[in-house]
Order: sequence, then structure tokens, then C-alpha cells
Amino acid sequence: MSEPTVTVVIGAYNAMPYLTRCLESVVEQSPGAYTLECLAVDDGSTDGTGKELDRFAAEHPGLVRVVHQQNSGGPSGPRNVALGLARGRYVFFLDADDHLGPHALRRMIDMAERNRSDVVLGKYVGVNCTVPASMFEADQEVVDLAASRVWYALTPHKLFRRSFLDERGLRFDEDVRIGEDRLFVTKAYLQASVISVVATEDCYYKVKRDDQGNITSSYSDLMKRFEVARRLMAAIAAHSEPGPVRDAALLRTFRGGLLDSFSWRFPLLDEGDRRKAMGIAKEQLDAFYTPELDAQMTAPHRLAAHCSRHGLHQELIEVIDFLKEERSGRGPAHEVVVDGGRAYATYPYFRDETAGIPDSCYDITDDLRQDDRLDAVEWRRIRRGGVLRLRGYGRIENVPTRQPATELVLRLRNDGREARVPVRPAPLPAATPDQAFDDALAGFTADVDLTRALDGAPLPTGIWDVYLNVRTQGLSTQRRFGARKADDLAAATGGRSGSLHVKPYYTQGYANLSLHITVAPKKEPGKWRPTRLERRVRGRLSGLGRRIGGRRLRGIVRRRRLSALGGPGRSPRP
Repeated sequence: MSEPTVTVVIGAYNAMPYLTRCLESVVEQSPGAYTLECLAVDDGSTDGTGKELDRFAAEHPGLVRVVHQQNSGGPSGPRNVALGLARGRYVFFLDADDHLGPHALRRMIDMAERNRSDVVLGKYVGVNCTVPASMFEADQEVVDLAASRVWYALTPHKLFRRSFLDERGLRFDEDVRIGEDRLFVTKAYLQASVISVVATEDCYYKVKRDDQGNITSSYSDLMKRFEVARRLMAAIAAHSEPGPVRDAALLRTFRGGLLDSFSWRFPLLDEGDRRKAMGIAKEQLDAFYTPELDAQMTAPHRLAAHCSRHGLHQELIEVIDFLKEERSGRGPAHEVVVDGGRAYATYPYFRDETAGIPDSCYDITDDLRQDDRLDAVEWRRIRRGGVLRLRGYGRIENVPTRQPATELVLRLRNDGREARVPVRPAPLPAATPDQAFDDALAGFTADVDLTRALDGAPLPTGIWDVYLNVRTQGLSTQRRFGARKADDLAAATGGRSGSLHVKPYYTQGYANLSLHITVAPKKEPGKWRPTRLERRVRGRLSGLGRRIGGRRLRGIVRRRRLSALGGPGRSPRP
């Protein structure tokens, strides 16, 4: 029997009725010139999963193979069994609750064959759930692990070259019940020669079950998360050298694994487990945490890191409890202190001399959020041209607006050139009783002059994306502008100034404001039509000319008659 191109591995445990759609998506693939096999392992199911697998195997002999085994207690065992039996050049791991897009395997294999990829990610689609999306903005033939967002897609639902897995001895850790997929994929990423991404095809449909039986995050054993984080750090150290790639892997593990585990569940552990968890965190922080990584953390992460390293057990619990109450809306929100151009959240123990926690742990400057709204986009005629007038407001959340220096930033798409347009303050009325007085200073009006906006020169033709840069008290935020609009916002209107024409429009998806600048068509010459005033003036002048002309003509005739009769007349000019 010839070797199939790809083996689809399905580990199944009590997966009905979702399993039927899963298997249908495999047998209905359009693989083109490629061949496939489906290898499913029934991990001791009790709900009819095994019978459904056998039915598909009988209906599709040579395509679907089934293995029945006693329950292993987790997904790692069935996957490893299937890996040992797989015959395909590639393997793809598919959960029994999920399903594939019709062209998923062909598109991913095409990518792998073209680039000799060891790992290929296919675009995820969430069904009643959210899925990672930032790494699927565009196809990537060869991923740069130091900069790519693939670190935020660590589930095993990917295409792997089987020889790569065998040569590296990559298998799932069967003694791990939570986070086993992150361990497997992290090791694969760090040892792969080429990783690719298919973003232009919906490949993997992640399904949230009605009973949430497939949601790993429901597992409540927090201590195992700390143990997995320890293993992840060890794997990163073993399979990478110090540098940007290692830093990217560590950042993902610290933010999305170790420090995130200091959540609302942490205070519920008994004191012994809490101190053990902090000890695990301290060990990893002392070994791998750097100032460069610290600068990329949020304030809660930095507080968890500092408290763990310095044994501040009670302080950490109070910070976690405060954040829990704040996020639920049951407790007060933190205030923001602005000092020296930096913003600090007043979480517990801020500038408490006894605790001695440095201000840098409370720094939220890089995490400040911008609140803005577009109220009007209209063309205003001025003399023979005009300006595009934008009205709205912009402020930094939780920071009073004082001495604002807001600007519109126009950025030429696919070019990068920027035009900065200053705004005029336009104080807002206090719309609601709880609106802070300082927020009224966030209102603005901006006039975009097409002929002078680029440092006194005309804007080049093309698409200009509009951003709003808000500055106050030495702080600055900037983001795309226009997604949030006034309820009564009229349709945007454009116009012509000089040789340029502007058409404002809202982008698809996020509905942000952009400007399409084109060369205005030349006006065709037409018949000149005088105004009413010009006709009246011309008529009076014509009448006056006829009267003057008539007198002169009568004088000439009279003189000629007299001259003919021998009377006096004007002497001829010499």
C-alpha cells in the first residue's frame, strides 16, 4: 500500500455528536493530487464514540482506521499511539469536537511542499468561541520566530512533517494533563527549520461544546499550571540560544503561563501551595527574567514578579484581590497618578515605604487606552477651494485632559509618509452629570487643507489613513480614528481644493476613517454667461455708447454737408 501524503490524527473521548461532523470534514476533503488517511483512537469512550468511528471505517475502508484502547486519562496518550502508527509524510492533529475547512489539507500541504516546512499553521475559525487571529493577517512562507505572533497559537492543530517529529523525538508528555500541547508545540517551534502560515483559507474550525467539555481552561488545578511553566522554561533553555527567539518564547511563557497563573484562584490555594507556587516563580524569574522582558509586561505581571522574587506573600494576595474586585465592578477602580511624563496605577502598596515596591511595577504608561469619537466630517468651501473639517473628541482614559496638544495624523497607506494636522480646542458641553469637567477640554475641530497639509505642500494622491494622537500632561496615545462615531453622524462629504479632490470613507471591518485623494478632473470650457449684475452694467454702457456715438455721427454728417455747400468746416489735417 502506497504511503499517504498526510495522516489526520484524531484522539476521541466521548465526542458525540460533534465527532460526526469532524469525520465528515476529513472524508470530504478535496486533497487534489495528495492522498490522506484518517487514524482515530477511541480512548475508552462510553457514549457511542467508538461505534461512530467503526461506522466511518466500514463506509470508508482504506481511508479511516480506528484503534480502541482503555482510557488513558488525557489527550497525550491517544495522540502518541496514532503517531506511532501514522504512515503519512505529514501528520495533522484534529480534535474530535472540531472540523476542517474543505480545502484545508491541500492548502497547508501546498505551503509545506513549496517551502519544505516542518510546521504549517492554517487559519483558525471560532464556532461559538474566540480563537487566535493576530498571526493570520497574511500568508507567511517563512516565519520569523523572533517577531511572529505564532507564539500565541500553541495548540497542536497544525500540519507537521512526520520525519521531523521522529528525528527530534517529539511526543506529547503523557504525565501532563494540562498544557501538554503547549509543551509539544513550543519544542517543535524551537527545533523546526521552517514554519509557515496559511492565512487566506479557513482551515480549522474550533468548536465550543455546549457542555464545554473540550475547554481546557475549566481545569482548576492551578499548581499544575506552575509545574507546566517550569517545564516550558526548561524546554526553552534546552532548545534555544540567548537572543531574540528565546526572548519571544520567554515573553509568551511569562505573560501567558507563569505570571498569568497568579489569578483570582491563587488566594484560594492553601498557604503551603501558595508559597510553593511563588517559589517556582522565583526560580524561573531569577534564571530568565530580564529588564527587557520586564518592560514588556503589564503592571499586574510586574507586581506578581516582584512579589514572588521578594517573598511578599500577603502583598501579592491583596493586589490579586483588588484586581478581582475592580474587574468585576464590585470594587473601586484604581486611580492614575501622572508624574514626570509617566502614568502609574494606584494598586495596593503604591509608594508604600514599608512594602518598598518600586514605582516601575505600577507603571501603566504603555498600556493607557484612548477614548475618542468622530462627530462630523464635512467639506467647507473657502474662497476658490476648501478644507475637510473634522469634529470630535479624544482623551486618555482615567487621565484628566489638561493643556491638550491633540493632532490628526494622516498616514499614506503602503508608503508611510505622515502629515500632522493640528486641531483647535472645541470645548464639549457636559453631556452627562458624571462627566468630569476636564473631559470637556477633549473636544476639537481640525481643518485638513489638501494643498498645504504635508509640511506646507499638497498631499500626494493615494489612500490616507486617519489617526488621532492625543497628548496631555506629557502622556501620548495614538490609534486609528473614526471607528466610534456619534449616533447622528451625517454621511461624510468630500470636495475639491486646487487640483486635488478628497473622498472620505470608512474602511471595511473596523470602519475607521480614511481619505482617498485623487487629481480633480479639469473643468471643460463652456459658453460664458454673464451674471445679472454684469448684464445690467453692460446694458448701461451700451446705451451710453449709442448716445455718444449718435452725436458724433450727426456732427460729422453736418460738417460734411456744410463743406459741400461751401460753408465753414474742419480743415483737413496736414
